[in-house]
Amino acid sequence: MDANYSIKLIKNVKNKDLTEALDIYIHTIDEGSETSTIQIRDYIQKKYNDKREMFFYILYVNNTVVGFAEYGYLPQSEVLLIDYICTSPRNHTYFYNFYQMLFEDISELLKKKSYYIKYIITELSLKKDCENKYIDADSNYYRQLLTMEGFKILRTPYYQPYCNMKGELSISDFNLVIKPLINGLFPKTNIDATFYQEIMTDIYMNHYAAWYEKYMNPNDVNQFFTNLLDRVKKEFTNKIEIDDITLVNCTLFQKGLCQQVSTENITLKKKRLYYAKQWIIRILCVLFSVATGFFCYLKCFDSMETIICSLLTILSSVISLWQFMKERLFQK
Repeated sequence: MDANYSIKLIKNVKNKDLTEALDIYIHTIDEGSETSTIQIRDYIQKKYNDKREMFFYILYVNNTVVGFAEYGYLPQSEVLLIDYICTSPRNHTYFYNFYQMLFEDISELLKKKSYYIKYIITELSLKKDCENKYIDADSNYYRQLLTMEGFKILRTPYYQPYCNMKGELSISDFNLVIKPLINGLFPKTNIDATFYQEIMTDIYMNHYAAWYEKYMNPNDVNQFFTNLLDRVKKEFTNKIEIDDITLVNCTLFQKGLCQQVSTENITLKKKRLYYAKQWIIRILCVLFSVATGFFCYLKCFDSMETIICSLLTILSSVISLWQFMKERLFQK
């Protein structure tokens, strides 16, 4: 069977295939992550003159509409931001063909304006259910696909803004993932705070705020994103490493059921809480060891075997505590 793939840049809401493409979009995107189709149509029609450029595309296979995509380009940080890339049915072949054709077409359009792409960025949901399992099917699926494309995960504080059912701006926990098209952002190296803050400012102010201020009170929108930027800056810790997106070839991970892989973002509060728990555990360990040694000294135990076991407990606690102190207090 032959398959002919093609894409079309949407420049007018009167495009006869736009309704079908948006139908694929609205039935593919995870709940809470979608943008109003009315706003999308408005953006296409009015062609707002923002600091960033928006691109809307339809994917065809054998002249049949099978996909919709929305991208944004931020010239300040030279970032190509993937808002949505949807196909029906959802499969690897459609995604990779769509993804590659979009990149090539947008790159050519940007070069005509002397714009270039340094990074490709997108967002992955961290939404969980009451059993602490990741539940957004789209994000779980794209973690698999983006791994093969060389994306890196920034486990930094990040929140995706969205408009809730009350018509108010709100936020959800998300991962930010990035593919550098230049040398840099190597795995197991620390994220530069200046780079992180510049990217956050560009995404929040020149992408999200620029969109929402057209449909909400501009002053309220600006204040919301100013506060959000302050929050992520305060929560950032300089010891966050850049990671590869873990590739897990199992249906459990795709369904959000795998408990072996953590994609949680690292915030200053979480890091402090982690260290506090570690110190509490070790302090309790020392207290129990001292108590055991005290009882051994008073000969409160009946047999030699019990005394030996108690001494071994003390020894293991001392070794464990020394290892912790060595790792945390004597790092170069």
